[in-house]
Amino acid sequence: MSAASSSSQAPPVVSAASVSAALAALGAYAKPPTDAELAAQADAVGGEHVLAAMLANALYGAAIGAGMMAEGRMIEIEGNDRALPLGRQQVLKASGATGPGVTGMLHWQASQVGGPLRGWSRRADLGPLGGAAADVAWALTLLLQALTVTEPTDPRFDDLHKNVSEARALLAAAAGRLDELTGTAAEMAAALVRLWDHVDA
Repeated sequence: MSAASSSSQAPPVVSAASVSAALAALGAYAKPPTDAELAAQADAVGGEHVLAAMLANALYGAAIGAGMMAEGRMIEIEGNDRALPLGRQQVLKASGATGPGVTGMLHWQASQVGGPLRGWSRRADLGPLGGAAADVAWALTLLLQALTVTEPTDPRFDDLHKNVSEARALLAAAAGRLDELTGTAAEMAAALVRLWDHVDA
C-alpha cells in the first residue's frame, strides 16, 4: 500500500526532470540543469530513480522555505494567524493521501524531523532540551509508523510491539531529561547553545 494513498493502483512515477522543473519554478537553481546534466547526475548517484528521490526531497525542503516565507508575510499583512489552518490544510490535500495513506504521509513528515535530530544526538550530547526533542521526535516517528500497519499480513506487523516499546522508553527518557532542567534563564540559554552547536544540514 502506498504511503500517499489507500488505492490499490500504483502511484504515478515521479521523474527527475519533472521535479527539477518544480525546483526551477521555486527559484532553487542559480541555473536549471539541462537534460544532459540530469542524466549525468543520475549516473553518478546510481540511477534516475535515485536522483528523482533526491530531487523530490530537495523540493520538499524548498517548499518548506517558501511556505515559511509566505506564511510569515500572510501573518504580517493580516496581523494574526487566523488563516494559518487554511493554508496548512493544503499540505494534506496536495499530498494526495487518503484513508490509511494519511498516517503514511504524517509518518514520512515526522521522519523528516526525527531523522536529523536523532542523527545529531548520536554524534554529540545535545543537552537536556536537544536530547528530549530528539527522543520525542523519534518516538512520534515510531508511533506513526505503527499506525500505518493496517492488517496482520503486513510484514511490519511483527515489529509493532518492539516499536511501541521503544517509543515508550524514548518518551520516558525525554521526561527524565526535562526533569534535569531547573528553569533558570542562564541554564535554558546554555541548553540552547549546546543544541545549536551541533545542528547542521
